[in-house]
Amino acid sequence: MMLSRVSGLGRDLVMAYAFGDHPSVGAFIVAFRFANVLRRFLGEGPLQAAFIPQFEGLEKGAGETFFRKLCVVVGLAALCIIGLGELFMGKGEIARLTGWMLPSLFFISLYGLNVSFLQCRNKFFVSSMAPFLCNVCWMIGAWTMRGREMEVAMVGLAKWVLGGFVLQWLVTAAQMRWEIGRGRWLSRGLFDGQVRRLGSAFGLGAIGVGAVQINTFLDALFARFAHVSGPVYLWYANRFQLLALSLFGLAAINTLVPVLSRAIKGGDREEGLKIFRFGCRRMVAIMVPMTVAIVTLGYGAIDWIFGRGSFSAYAVGQTAACLAIYGLGIVPATLIHLYSAVFYAEGNFKTPMFLCVGTVALNVGLNGLFVFGLNLGPIAMAFSTSVAAWVNFLGLKYLLKGWKMGIAVKEMVFLMGGSLFAGAMCYWLEPRLQGLGKMGLFLVLGTTFIACAALFVKRMVDGTKVQVATSTSEPL
Repeated sequence: MMLSRVSGLGRDLVMAYAFGDHPSVGAFIVAFRFANVLRRFLGEGPLQAAFIPQFEGLEKGAGETFFRKLCVVVGLAALCIIGLGELFMGKGEIARLTGWMLPSLFFISLYGLNVSFLQCRNKFFVSSMAPFLCNVCWMIGAWTMRGREMEVAMVGLAKWVLGGFVLQWLVTAAQMRWEIGRGRWLSRGLFDGQVRRLGSAFGLGAIGVGAVQINTFLDALFARFAHVSGPVYLWYANRFQLLALSLFGLAAINTLVPVLSRAIKGGDREEGLKIFRFGCRRMVAIMVPMTVAIVTLGYGAIDWIFGRGSFSAYAVGQTAACLAIYGLGIVPATLIHLYSAVFYAEGNFKTPMFLCVGTVALNVGLNGLFVFGLNLGPIAMAFSTSVAAWVNFLGLKYLLKGWKMGIAVKEMVFLMGGSLFAGAMCYWLEPRLQGLGKMGLFLVLGTTFIACAALFVKRMVDGTKVQVATSTSEPL
């Protein structure tokens, strides 16, 4: 997994260095986002979440038969979508690039099923390492295509990306062949009871995930209307936001959710509340300072990582501005997963889904207003995303009766004040340290921020051990 994350950063570095924020890169990102919409339906996410528990409930022979049938069904569905997409593909740069990347849906879909099967067999390395090979192909393609006429370079890069997805599937297919052995892939009764049951479980999850992915694609499309290079700025800003969210937020959430779900399903509400409050306090203690750090240090991070080669100072400024606005939504984006886990454990899948679809509609509406009504730039797309995240979180919080976060108001004020103090110290130091260079400046400011914020974070973390009832303030 670490290979995949590091190579993903390397991929973005090579892309920024080789092509900068050229409008053709924006067209490439819109095309890639469109392919990603379909990928989240069939390649990963709700399909994998539905497949694993159903597969685990089958005996060994029946499980392999079910897997083979599902591969055929998903493969045929992907081929139909690809065929229709290629048939009705329009003209223009984005359509041409989408035409080259759309066939990757077939390989991504089968790769996603292979990963699910291998995880059920406790085989993790190859499936987690495969995206590293895809990223390597992407990097080689970007480096090979640099210096060429941009429209030609983007078509060549799209071909390299398609080859990377093929390679990603091949390495898991090779291990699959070893694990599953020989057997009939085409047989009667493709849509038997097991496949139909999986389709029912897949449905609700697909609506929620599909809405989010469609929104992500539309963000890139609106950004393209706002500025020809708008998708580039959103792309790089979003990569940094997701890195912070994954490493410091979702990694911790993923360890809490199984324990929380087990307590709720076991009928131990008090234990569930204790775990829930513990998670909320820890997430807020980490993500509030992270929000301030992103706003304060975001420009320095973008400039240090991407500010070279063809990536201009203007591109750095636009990307950093989008990252700062994205950062304002990182707290609710983290807590949404914890709040949703309570609904899921209680068997309520519809409430999170309806809220998700509603906030996606809000996001799209705000994007339309900002771009076509107010003629704002790409930064408005990041603002819409953060607003939608807060609305989604507040809706979940309101509807989840009796589940308090366990954070006293004065504790929140103390944490926010400490985080702002750490940010102010960095602002004060920055003009006095310009001689250190990009890397030195970022590292010194980052260390200063952590040192200043650590005391306030520690108090919040230590407070997790104290019962909320002893607090002198009303808990949130």
